This record gives sequence, C-alpha cells and structure tokens, in this order.
Amino acid sequence: MCSKPGLKKISLCLLVLLACGVIVCTAEPANSPPGINTSELNESLILLQEIPPFTIPQPPFNISESRDTYATTKTQTPSESFYTSADTGMETMGNVILVPVTPTPEGSGYYYFNTTGTDQSYYIYSPGIYTLQSGFSTENRSAIYIGASDIVLEGNAQILTGNTFNTGIMSGVEVRNTTIRNFLRIEKFGNSIEYYGDTVSIVNNSLTQNRYTGITVYSLNVSVHQNLLKSNTIGAYIYGPGAVVSENTFSHHDIGLYSEHADNMTVEKNSIINNQNGCIFYGKNLKFNENKVLDNQDTGVIIKDSGAICTGNTISRNYNNLISGGANTTIKSNTITDTTDEYGYGIRAEGENTTFLENTLDNNGYGIMSSKHDCKAIKNRVYSSVRYGILLSGDNGTISDNIVRDIQLYGLGCLGNNSIASNNIVTDTYFGIGIGDQFNNTSVTGNQINGSSRSGLTIITNYYYEPISGPGIGEIYNNYFGSDTNIEGYGNFSSYSYAWTNPSGPVRGTNVVGGPFIAGNYWSNATGTGWSDGQTPNVTGYTTKAYDIQSGAHDTAPLVPQEQVTINATAYDWGIIVPAGNSSYQSYTNQTFVTQPKPGADMPDVVVDSSSKGNVTSWTFIDLSDNHDIQAIGNPTPGQVHVFFNASQRYGERPLTVSFSSEQSLGSPTSWYWQFGDGVSNTTQNPVHTYETPGTYTVSLRALNNQTGGYGVWNNYLTVTDGVIPQPTETPVPGKIMTQFSAYPASGNAPLIVDFRDKSTGNPVTWDWDFGDGAHSSLQNPSHVYSTAGSYPVTLSVKNENYGASLRIPGAVVVT
Repeated sequence: MCSKPGLKKISLCLLVLLACGVIVCTAEPANSPPGINTSELNESLILLQEIPPFTIPQPPFNISESRDTYATTKTQTPSESFYTSADTGMETMGNVILVPVTPTPEGSGYYYFNTTGTDQSYYIYSPGIYTLQSGFSTENRSAIYIGASDIVLEGNAQILTGNTFNTGIMSGVEVRNTTIRNFLRIEKFGNSIEYYGDTVSIVNNSLTQNRYTGITVYSLNVSVHQNLLKSNTIGAYIYGPGAVVSENTFSHHDIGLYSEHADNMTVEKNSIINNQNGCIFYGKNLKFNENKVLDNQDTGVIIKDSGAICTGNTISRNYNNLISGGANTTIKSNTITDTTDEYGYGIRAEGENTTFLENTLDNNGYGIMSSKHDCKAIKNRVYSSVRYGILLSGDNGTISDNIVRDIQLYGLGCLGNNSIASNNIVTDTYFGIGIGDQFNNTSVTGNQINGSSRSGLTIITNYYYEPISGPGIGEIYNNYFGSDTNIEGYGNFSSYSYAWTNPSGPVRGTNVVGGPFIAGNYWSNATGTGWSDGQTPNVTGYTTKAYDIQSGAHDTAPLVPQEQVTINATAYDWGIIVPAGNSSYQSYTNQTFVTQPKPGADMPDVVVDSSSKGNVTSWTFIDLSDNHDIQAIGNPTPGQVHVFFNASQRYGERPLTVSFSSEQSLGSPTSWYWQFGDGVSNTTQNPVHTYETPGTYTVSLRALNNQTGGYGVWNNYLTVTDGVIPQPTETPVPGKIMTQFSAYPASGNAPLIVDFRDKSTGNPVTWDWDFGDGAHSSLQNPSHVYSTAGSYPVTLSVKNENYGASLRIPGAVVVT
C-alpha cells in the first residue's frame, strides 16, 4: 500500500464578528437602504451581528480510500509469468498498439494481456516513447499501467473508455519523469489518471465524465497544463509540493481543483467555471495568478494555508468569490464581482497579516472583510456592495487610499485597537465609516466622506452582544465630511478622548481640501452649503472658531475655504518676466519668477513690492500669504541698434507711393538697407517707393552703426490693389479709439520672444491681445514667447469707457 497519507476531513471555521452596530444619535433615521429589510437594519443598529462560520466543503468521496485500493507496483521489471492478477490486481490486459513496436499482442517495453478479447490493458515496464495508435475501452483495473521511469505516453488524439470504477492511466510509486499527453478523451473511469511517482507532466488531455477525478496525483514536481477537465466529481486532486497547474479548463465538477499538502504550488491562467466549488487549496505559499473563476454555485476560491499570493485573477458570479484562511496572504490586483447572493463574500480573509492591495470589487454582498490582526486594505476600489465595502475588525488594521462607492450599509468598518482609516474616498453609502469607542488609538484622517444617507462617521458603543461603552480614544481630524448628518453615536461624547483636530496643532502640509495646514475637519453637507462652506475664506485654510460636534466635543481648528493670493507680474519696455500677468496662487506655496532683458537690452532692476532688488535673474516668493507685485525693468543697451520703421500708408490702389521712415530706430544707425518685397531695395534712411503691381508685400530694414546692427521686418505689411478701395469718411468723435500696435522683433528663430507695444489713440483702459497661437494677454504692452515655427496673425482689441476697436495684422510674426 502507498505510505502517503490520504485526505483528512478538515473544516476551517471562519468566524467574523462584524461591526454592524451603529449607535444613532438624535437625528431621525434615514430610509432603510434597499436590499436590507427594516428588522435587520434595526438589529444592526443595536448589536454587532455575528456572521455564520464558514466551513470548507469536503470532497463527496474519500480520496484516500480510492487510492489505497490499488497495490504498490513492484520495483523490479517483471516477467510475463511473474505478472499476475494476484500480484497487481489487474485481471486482464489487452489489444492495444503502442509504437515503436509493431502491432502485435506484446512488444519491447510493455506487456499485453487479454483473456476475453474485450478487456484490454497494457503494462509498460521499460523507458521510452509510446504512442497509442487506436483507442479502446476496458473493464480492467487500469487501461494503461506505467511501471517504469522516463516514459512519454503519447495519446495521439485517441480515446480511452472505462466502466466508471477502474482507472484510465495509473503509475507505480517508484516511477519518475513521466509525460502523459494528447489524449482526445479519457472518460468514464473511476479516475482518468492516477499518478503515484514523482515528476509528471500531464498535457493537453481531455478528462471527462469520470466517477471520481479527472486527475489524481500524489507526487512531487507536477505539471498539469492545457487540459480540459469536465463533468468529473473532482476535476483534479493534487497531493504534494511544487505543482504547477496552468492554462487548464475545469468545469462542471463538485470541486474543480483540490489540493492537499501542496506547498509552493503555482496555479495560473486556468478557467475554473460552472462547478459546485471552483477550487480549494491546502498548502503554504500558493501562487494563484491570472485565473478566471466564474459561475461556480458555491465558492469560487478557497485558500486554507499561509503565505498565499493571489494576483490578477478575475473571480465573478460565484455565491462566495474568494475565501482565504491563512496568515501572511497577499491579495492583489484582482477583479472580483457579482456574488450571486446578497450574503456572498467578495473577499473574506481570516488570516493575520493579510494584505488587500489594488483590487476592484463590484456588486458583491460583502466587499473586503477580515476579523484578524495586522491586516491592510490599500488602494482598492469597492463598488455596490450590499452590506460592507471594507471591514477590518482586528487590531492594527489599516484601511487607506481606497475608493468605496454605492454601499447599502457601511462604506468602511475600522474596528480594533491601533486601527487606521486614512485617505479614503467614501461616497453614497448608508453609513460612511464605522468605528468602535471601546478600541484604543483609532485614527481616522484624510478621508473624504460624501453623501452618506444616514451618517458620515458612526461611533459604535455596543460590541458583540454586550452594551459596552468605551472611552473613545483616538484621532479624527483632516477629514472632509459631506453628508447631511456627519457624526452619529449613542455614546457619551463629553467623555470621549477623541482628538477632533490635529493633536500637534495646525501644522504645515496639504490638507484634505488642498489647504496649506493640517488642522481639524472640513464640515460640509450633501449640497456643499455646510458650516465650513459658510465661513470666511482665509489664507491658512482653517479657523480658530470652534465647531460644536456634540455636547462636550469640539473641533477647535476646523478647516474652511482657502483664500488665494495674487501676484501681478509686469515687464516694462525692454524687460521680460515669466510667468507674466495678474495671477492667483495657492497660499503658503513658493512661486518663482524668471526675469531677463530682451535681445539688445540690459535689465538694471527688478522691483518687488516697490522695493528695488537690482539686476537679478529670478525671484522666488516663499510661503505666500500676501498679495505681491513684481516688475522687470529693462533699457536698450547703449549703442545697440534697434530697428523701427513705419509707412505713410499701407493700403491703396496701384501705383501706390509709400514714404518710409526709420526715425524711431535706436542706436543712431548710420547706414540702412531696405527691401520693399517687390525685388527693389534702397539704402537711404527714409526712402520713398512706388509699388506698381497688385499684391501683398513684406518690408524689412537692416540698419548699422560703426559697432552694431539691427534688423526689423513686417510680414505682409502693405497691400496694393488693382482698383479703388472705398475709404469711409471719418467723423471725429470725442474719445473714439484707433487701434495701432508694434511688434519687435517680428521674425526670428524659435523660441522667439516678441515685445508688443500698444500705440492706440483714444485712451484705452482694457487690452485683449490674441497672439495667434492660442495665447492671450490683458497687459497693455506684453511680451510673448513663440515656441513653434509658423506665421502668426496678431489681433489687439482695446476699449475705453465708451468705445472699442480692434486691429488684426495677418502674418505679423514669422517664426522659423
């Protein structure tokens, strides 16, 4: 008999005492959440309910009894006369052809037995590759018996059929290194494959309609890959460490996959669907990755022992989706949805130090639950649970950075000593967060709790079945409460020791509403018109005006809307400042401004709040708490030529005679080179030129003195027509605006900094510049940086108290 122990009947009792008991203060209860009847809800408001224990399902037959009916194979190679039914339990063996031997009753490496002519079987006693040429049915104890190591059994897409009590392929205990592959079907046996040796690969077989199991393996180093297991009592039973089960399909079993003593087992990329129970694992350090576990009637996945890593699986539409009972388990990045009953568990973990990380759960009865110590739920997304989003009811629990939404009862339950609920977003629940006042050092910080129909935070005073009121020791600060009732509880708030504001006093740091100090809580309501919303904004983002929570409980530094500060940054004449304009910034932040002169200019001074700072290249405001003004002031470099020119007219009928002037140029140029855009040039300071041909012309001027030079260009500066352009009769109107502006330089390589100057008449008081690249400015004389090559139209719109006007110049700036 095989010496390995069989399956023991072990039940795992997973008891969760849930924190369903909310102690409601004076506010009238909201309507009961859908899916939970009124009597159940009323009971949950008084006592912490006991959830029934969970027992791991047992196989419907005793696997050890099935195994032990078979005798152990003899270690020596038998002879035909030695091999008898008395020695092996094999009644007869028969008519099968195994290659490489010729189709004779027996051949090299195996024995053939057949007494009736219909009950065929083979006994393989020598290493080699054996290919089944023709399928068969048999009533013998096994169709093929493997009694040697280093065997490859090639099914060759053939079919083996049994009598529902015998075995399809069976091995001895001492065999090693076996491959069983490519059987079209092994069906209607007691067990399709029973393997008792070590190191076996079972690949690409269809194992169906067997009375007990598709695969039974008592072995080290098992590989079960790409098999179809269907309509057996158990799809596969794995006993022993190191197994790898991958890319198989398990369907229509009482249990799809069952393992015992299977330490360091890897189960990945399998489809486990439409079973009574999907899979049950006994063994440490399981790796359960990227499987699909769908539509199983009871539980999808049950993990009994410690050290499991469960990652990237899709587990859906099971009564319970995932049950874990071992310590030091990690459940990460799984999609777990749609339990088939309102009491079904998305994830129920009953081992200490379980980590729930980055999972997505939707439409389960319970979301994430554990009653053990040192558990963590971090960065999960939990939607549409009937009862709980996340419940940790052991000591040292951490619930952080989760998003929980649309929960019919509790969004979060944080019950235990030294428990933390931080930085969660809890939206549209009945109760937002529940804590117990008998636990020490409960911390609730940085959470956003919105739209809880009953209360945002409920402090429970009844624990299990005894009404125990505790001292309420912990910290509740830096939360956003956005429900019509934010705090509830039947306990004595005046005797609680909860800190409702930061125990260290308001300290610098970004708070839950983006303010610069971490202080108390933000007290809003469902419509954003709560107490904090109505307070006067200030730059600190909190107030020393206390908020009364309950009798004897106060938030002494509640958060309020933050007032921003304004910095007006202006560059005059020949200076550049980035960023420019009148802009708002968050208080108690740092803001840096970069200053520099324009090309051919110097920057003698940067003025900050009317105080000269000298020639600095940048200025940083530290811990902004007041409004500021900063100015960058530049001057042309002495002796540097800067070209400016204008024309007596820019539109007209041919021949169009235009007088050009460069008198406004700087740097005292002594030579000039004009290009009028029609192939004609001129070297006088103020030339006159006649345009004979209709068209649009770009005019440029290069000017030099004895040290430097400058260049200016106006793209599409003049338009000459072939006919008369009607000119409206100007009626002088007091205060009427005429828009004019200049741009320098008007062309150059990217990035190109262009200085625009308003030359409008009529005393405009507002300016709207459109630089043609999507950017705008409201300054009178802005500077703008063009980062991309192209031809840009520029438009200036100006207004005074009574009038407005605009000017658009196509191609005013050309960037190469």
